[in-house]
Amino acid sequence: MTECNTKLVFGFSKSKRLDADFTGGDLSSDGGILLFRQIDEKLKLLKSFSEVISDPRNQERISHTQEELIRQRVMQICAGYEDANDCNSLRKDSAFQMTCGELGKELGSQPTMTRLENRMSKKEISACRKFFIGQFIKSFKNAPAEVVLDIDGWDDPTHGKQQLTMYHGYYGQHMYYPVMINHGGTGFPVVVQLRAGNSHAGKGVAGILRWLFWRLKKAFPDTVITLRGDGGFSLPEIIKVCERSNVYYVLGYAKNAVLERKNADLLEQARVQSCITGKKSRLFDDVYYAAGSWGIPRRIIMKAEWLEKGGNQRFLVTNRIESARSLYDNFYVQRAEDSENRIKELKLGLKADRLSCHKFISNQFRLYLHQLAYVLMLELRKLLVGTRLGRAQVSTLREKLIKLAVRVRKSARRIWVQFASSCPVRDILFMLSRKLTAQS
Repeated sequence: MTECNTKLVFGFSKSKRLDADFTGGDLSSDGGILLFRQIDEKLKLLKSFSEVISDPRNQERISHTQEELIRQRVMQICAGYEDANDCNSLRKDSAFQMTCGELGKELGSQPTMTRLENRMSKKEISACRKFFIGQFIKSFKNAPAEVVLDIDGWDDPTHGKQQLTMYHGYYGQHMYYPVMINHGGTGFPVVVQLRAGNSHAGKGVAGILRWLFWRLKKAFPDTVITLRGDGGFSLPEIIKVCERSNVYYVLGYAKNAVLERKNADLLEQARVQSCITGKKSRLFDDVYYAAGSWGIPRRIIMKAEWLEKGGNQRFLVTNRIESARSLYDNFYVQRAEDSENRIKELKLGLKADRLSCHKFISNQFRLYLHQLAYVLMLELRKLLVGTRLGRAQVSTLREKLIKLAVRVRKSARRIWVQFASSCPVRDILFMLSRKLTAQS
């Protein structure tokens, strides 16, 4: 073989000739993924998840167990390889082999992974849904005094002929419309439900909440539970489920002529105050109001704000008793961080919108795989509290802690994973290693 076929020659170096070849040995660009295997060893998350799914394959004729396939898929999602097609290019990656199975054993291929996704049934999907609420309950060592549940949906554009992809008039696109219920304190994704693209924001939510509240009340009978969401979820059936389940709710409520009339005096006071001070003015009040579909009056929080560009009114419906200002400023607006940013991490950081299977039920299973990856990411961030990455977004955690070049060497007695001598997160890797080793 001639030299030109084994080396890359770069001509821009003036001092010395610059060549490159492919004799560097066993290398990986995702060395930090090993951390996630250690985190999973502590949680037993992926092993437990695989156990709730039946495996109809002949176990004597398979090359990869179901647990190994699920681990491979989830770990690849954590590392930014969100599609099953990536399995083919990562089968021989040494870091992924050690994380998902054993060094030297090729990982599952794209057809193998696709068969896993497409053999899911309604029974498995139901079992997976129960699994996540069970994991959420187990995440508490003791019953919490209060649990805040944030609920929100997001648009997931589709670009093929997936089942139940529909045109949504508000978003102006063909899409799915998933909804997520997550814990307002930790961000734990308790429920992630896929829905048809033409769904209303609150469609199907009442049934999910009825089941979820029952599970939580059974596990934590004395815990105060509050549901927090925007105006799309202030439907009569959702409010009734909360009240019948003895659950508090703080939900946005769409303005109408009656509420604007009730808030008119407060808005005028805000306008006058703003004119006097030359600054924006915000005033709050509450009123009991009965919508035509309610039958009984409920408490409405009214915000009247006057800005340079004019008036701004907002309304909430709630059964909590705090003052109007405190409930709005110190509780409701926190959903921007606790809910909306968590959805951004799941959708954008972990590419949970990559639902390109044809079958709707297979896409729901894909969503569960992304949900698992997010749980692992949240656990990593919990370990990083107090460090410079303690509040980092998912994408930053991946770039800083997973995308690390490593060289892998195997001897008779051990496997060496060698990070760069100039690794910029060396101190954090040492800290994580100590914590995870102590906890395992």
